[in-house]
Amino acid sequence: MAESQLEPGTRRWLQWEWRAALITVIGGFVLLIGLIAYVTYSLTHLRQDYVNAARKQATINAEAQVALCTASLAHAKEFGIVPNYGKLTGALQLTNVKGRYACTAGTAVTTYTMMSDLLCRDLRDARCVALYSVVQQDGTILYRRQQ
Repeated sequence: MAESQLEPGTRRWLQWEWRAALITVIGGFVLLIGLIAYVTYSLTHLRQDYVNAARKQATINAEAQVALCTASLAHAKEFGIVPNYGKLTGALQLTNVKGRYACTAGTAVTTYTMMSDLLCRDLRDARCVALYSVVQQDGTILYRRQQ
């Protein structure tokens, strides 16, 4: 049946139905593109927030490591084990004992490995870091805390 043979009411109804279908399809595509853009935008910002948080935590960890090693070196200098001109030479190292950490310091002559116990979380308080032992590069034990 040709379009010209249809009744005017049926013809208007088919035109309206065609426009509604076209609007539904185009609207669906627009909504889908908007949803994809929103998800992509959200994931990008979530990823950036995660990266920023990880960087901030890494900075805090590095500062805490330096503070712990600096306190260990200060105690070793106070006890007269490491010379006053000794400087930190390495990063913080974990040990097999929970709460005990090792740091290295050195002079032009030798290197010292200082093990310290972390007694509390406030590294600004010198009492939070207790020197456990100081060992020279050749394995000579210069200091070991009595149990």
